[in-house]
Amino acid sequence: MKWILILLILPLCCLAVELLVNTYDMTAYLFLNGRRVQFKALCPSDMRSADEFIDVYEPVHLVVDYIPLPNVPLLVSKNGLTLGTKTADIVVPEEVFALLFNHVKSGRTISLTVDRYPIEIYPDRIRVLEPVERRKIEFFLSHFFEKVPPVAGPGEYSLKEEISYQLIVSYFPGLGGAAMAIFESEPIQLTFVHNGVQTEGLCLVLPPGTHSVEIVSSGSTTELDLDFPEQTVRFEPAQIELGSRNEKPLKFLSGLLSTDSFSYPGRYVALEYLGNELIVHDLTVKDSTPPELVMNTKLIDSMCYIQLQAEDVSPYETFLYLDGERLPVERGGVLKLESARHTLIGVARDAFGNATYRVLVLESMQDFLMFTEEITINVGGFKFFSPYLKWRIFDSASYEVKVNEKTFRIEKSR
Repeated sequence: MKWILILLILPLCCLAVELLVNTYDMTAYLFLNGRRVQFKALCPSDMRSADEFIDVYEPVHLVVDYIPLPNVPLLVSKNGLTLGTKTADIVVPEEVFALLFNHVKSGRTISLTVDRYPIEIYPDRIRVLEPVERRKIEFFLSHFFEKVPPVAGPGEYSLKEEISYQLIVSYFPGLGGAAMAIFESEPIQLTFVHNGVQTEGLCLVLPPGTHSVEIVSSGSTTELDLDFPEQTVRFEPAQIELGSRNEKPLKFLSGLLSTDSFSYPGRYVALEYLGNELIVHDLTVKDSTPPELVMNTKLIDSMCYIQLQAEDVSPYETFLYLDGERLPVERGGVLKLESARHTLIGVARDAFGNATYRVLVLESMQDFLMFTEEITINVGGFKFFSPYLKWRIFDSASYEVKVNEKTFRIEKSR
């Protein structure tokens, strides 16, 4: 008898120790400790069994010779089947029997499956030669494949994975285009042939013009004729005021909608198509408008209430200066004036350095004056009679001062 023993070290889906015997061609498979051992076995061709080897038999020496006990070691299953190198229900090679015998003798078990599987497995295909139940096909193939191939019945099934993908062609006039593969399963590298040059990848990017491209995948070739139109490209830089709204039908590469306003400073790139011309807009959004600033004051004797109100599209800061000294307040407060005349400056400056100034000259009331006789005061057509007068200098309501080419209006506090 000629035995064939093939030892394969392969990753297995089934980690349990199992002996599988195919009575169709008497090929047996042992799955043991991460190994798959393939060999030839002998058993009745009509044997069907789902069993388990649980014990070993070792020959005993008797004085009498009329008790017919086997004189070779055997494995014994739950259902009484035996396995050995000769005179057993299932006969296997000595090397395989040694592996099985030592395993069971150490107290472990081996599952046994014996059935007819008219299936042949080749590196590139599977052949089912007779009608067989689908569950038996899946059970048999599950010992050899992590993912059982879709095999339904008699016939030949290719093991070559079919690559299914869709080819998407997109282009930007004047900039060129790309041919990109979208795979239905795991993506693989394709071979693109253009002008005799091979490139591997998932896509091919080409400049404007007419191109002939071949795409090679699993031995098949797809030919493409691509025409990416030429177009004049013009670059236009521009500055946009922060907060303004876009009025042109632009395509922003950042995803900004063409109807959105420019709410954030920075740089934007947008495309505009005008016939055969592509305009690339390089937009710089900045704030060039100083904040609006209102400064309110109210004098009560030696106390002065100050309030700053500012508004701007950018973040801003406000400052107060009294007689050249910066005050530790930003939006206002109450000050005590030590003398009769002071200069108050309010400043609002945004993040772009744009600044607005307000300048006020604060003058407190003079003391009461008393005359020796009652006098008549005429104010706006109304006459007042009193020996007392509290008065201020109203020689001019406001005047302008020019400093560093900037003009400031100085108003006298009332």
